[in-house]
Amino acid sequence: MGFAILLRSVTAAAMLALPCADALAQAYPSHATRIIVTNPPGGTVDILARTAADELAKAFGQPFVVENRPGANGNIGADLLAKSAPDGYTLMVGPPGPFAINPSLFAKLSYNPATDLAPVTLLAVAPLVLVVNPGVPANNLQELLAWMKKEGSPSYASQGPASTGQLAMELLKAMAGVNATHVPYKGSAPAITDLIAGHVKLAFDNTTSSLPHVRRGALRAIAVAEKKRLAAVPEIPTVDEQGVKGFEATPWFGMATRAGTPKEIVDKISTEVGKAFRRSDVEKKFFDLGVELRPNTPEEFAVYIRSETEKWAKIIRASGAKLD
Repeated sequence: MGFAILLRSVTAAAMLALPCADALAQAYPSHATRIIVTNPPGGTVDILARTAADELAKAFGQPFVVENRPGANGNIGADLLAKSAPDGYTLMVGPPGPFAINPSLFAKLSYNPATDLAPVTLLAVAPLVLVVNPGVPANNLQELLAWMKKEGSPSYASQGPASTGQLAMELLKAMAGVNATHVPYKGSAPAITDLIAGHVKLAFDNTTSSLPHVRRGALRAIAVAEKKRLAAVPEIPTVDEQGVKGFEATPWFGMATRAGTPKEIVDKISTEVGKAFRRSDVEKKFFDLGVELRPNTPEEFAVYIRSETEKWAKIIRASGAKLD
């Protein structure tokens, strides 16, 4: 008899909890939401996050405030998200690092991407372009590889230790038999600034931050790290077609919130971002930067993260990349 009463009490409590979650979702957002960006201002991640913030603010009528918290290949931002309340008022926008790469590179993480982060949506894919300072005497990949061998170990910039830019270059080194010295930065913007100034000689960088400088002649584009040429810049050949067969390293960017956030809230955010990122004016803005917007559902993004975790683990093994 006691057990039956207990069972009825538990069932009643569970039924009462359901409307609460629904009411919470309907009221969301009732105040400002912060979007943690795992990279510094000025790069692809930041531009995507600020676009999403503007669109969400318009859709919901509440502020979405971008907070740049770079460092440790996204671990600093992800740790902040993992320690936040599961209420949808803290979001994170970042590259593959905190979602899929860091478990293969760090012996210990302060968060677990699989259990602490709730996928909201994939935002975009922004291919990498191999760019060089104009002073480098190379106009194609084979000339660049020959120059790298002659130089011994020229310096290359990346967006930070274990970033997709570093992993792509380490993969190229392994597949092409060349050497280069890694100089990590805290994001694309400072890396590109030093590359243009000639303090470093080459880099794999996102199209968003590199193509504007290529178009004005401040950098020279050698190759794209894709299977096929980019529609936005079809004149730039791939690494693969220039002799390093099978080479591909494609970064992407996504949004997450704290695990445990009510599904209704996660779906609400994902839906509004998807609506905005499918609009032709927003797509055109990023297409001109070589970025393809790919919003999807939280469930689809979760599947994508799992497959990307496996893919980047293979790239890390093949490249022999290590944290500096």
